[in-house]
Amino acid sequence: MKNMKRILIVFMMVLMAASVFANGDKESGSKGLPGAPAPFDGSKQIHIALVRQMVEGEFMQLWRAGAEQQAEKLGIKLTVLGKNMDNKAEADFVYQAISMKVDGIIIDHGLSETMEKPAADALAAGIPVIAFDVDLHNPKIPQIAQDDHALGRMALEQLVKDYNGQANVGYVYVSGCLPLDKRDEAFTKIKQENPGIKEIVRTGTFESPFSVKNADQVSASLRAHPEINAYFSPYDEFAKGVVMALEELNRTDIKVYSADISTQDIQLMTTEGNPWRATACTNPSVIGAVSVRGISMLIAGETLPHDLLIQPMLFTNDMLKEAGVKNMDDLKAKFPKFSESDLCKASWIPE
Repeated sequence: MKNMKRILIVFMMVLMAASVFANGDKESGSKGLPGAPAPFDGSKQIHIALVRQMVEGEFMQLWRAGAEQQAEKLGIKLTVLGKNMDNKAEADFVYQAISMKVDGIIIDHGLSETMEKPAADALAAGIPVIAFDVDLHNPKIPQIAQDDHALGRMALEQLVKDYNGQANVGYVYVSGCLPLDKRDEAFTKIKQENPGIKEIVRTGTFESPFSVKNADQVSASLRAHPEINAYFSPYDEFAKGVVMALEELNRTDIKVYSADISTQDIQLMTTEGNPWRATACTNPSVIGAVSVRGISMLIAGETLPHDLLIQPMLFTNDMLKEAGVKNMDDLKAKFPKFSESDLCKASWIPE
């Protein structure tokens, strides 16, 4: 039965990945927007490239969907270029976008060392760039991010509260990914402030499929460290792996605290007896929409702050159950603030 559950999860992951690995164009007519500055006044078809490092998982699908929907509202042709966790390919995609003479480039995730030069070369070619969750160390490139320090702290403060400041924590983390590094800084501070919160073991991998590969590592860690009684897993694909391992080992007494959210996450969190206790998150569709609005404003010659932070919310399994939330649509309906962001707004931009 357990093996069948794993096979089903892997099958679902493959289907999800197949829907996002392929590159795609979304194109709308160039009718012009009322009151919009050039070139959004209909004088030309705007073409934007979305270059992605990470495409696996429901969060990343929702992110893309938000970008596509906002691009459609703006009459933008959006070309999506991405190959999961292939850093060289991501850099090459930027040069492909430059050769396509796009009007703007959104860089989604990635490594600073591989993306700084391609981004700078795009600017040198006269193409504005905006980035999400990758530090390009360039004052000319606005950087969009979830407030990852706050996000990590929110989840951990719930852990501290639930365990009265005394917990032996298993931790799933991969260094070098900017949002995870910021969430790790929050964990370091929480441990300093709460000596009873002890990190027992640290694991983590970006080998695909993320959830299954991390489940294998967590299972091994739990066998070696049965004293673990809580898990901090600040990325929902990692958290799914933790939950998978806990269920297989009959250790659902161990509660899981994470970051990010999706329909699959909600379904797990609201299942009776599931160990997934809380997650801190922003709306991935909103992030995608903000990214498209931001690059559009740059194309129109407007200026943006260098740092653009999207504030997170915390959801516990009790909150979701009490509100009757079963999917992302329910979440947005029951908690309207989850779908709001004042970032990158202009009177001429339809949302």
